[in-house]
Amino acid sequence: MDILSHIIITRRFIGKERATILAGIVPDTPFYLTYPAWLARRKQLRHSFDTNTWPPPPEWMATLHHMFHSLPVVSIIALIAFIIAGRWPKKLFLAWCLHILIDIPTHSRRQWGPQFLWPLSSYAFDGISWAEAAVALRKKLRHT
Repeated sequence: MDILSHIIITRRFIGKERATILAGIVPDTPFYLTYPAWLARRKQLRHSFDTNTWPPPPEWMATLHHMFHSLPVVSIIALIAFIIAGRWPKKLFLAWCLHILIDIPTHSRRQWGPQFLWPLSSYAFDGISWAEAAVALRKKLRHT
């Protein structure tokens, strides 16, 4: 799902505070900061959008993606925050988890399906990719 949708859903169900909104988009930060630039540097960005063919990322980039979309990892981060601050970061934790839970059914395994139990498991649910749905809609609109 795109960042704007995650922001809207986080605001509606978790809270409107700036830190809460940021926690709701944190899982996609590695992707948006690295993958498009990597594709552009390889001169594949336009082709990927036009064909909906996305080359596999370098291993380090995929690892970051799995790490940030992992319920065990976010739980450990929340536990560390609790130990340091002395209070549970409830809204931040919920916003991050909500992001992951929304992404599970809205990503196919082929396109960044979250391995939500990483590093304990590499399982990814084969959901309906919103990116594929958007490309199909765009093609349909072009032909009408």
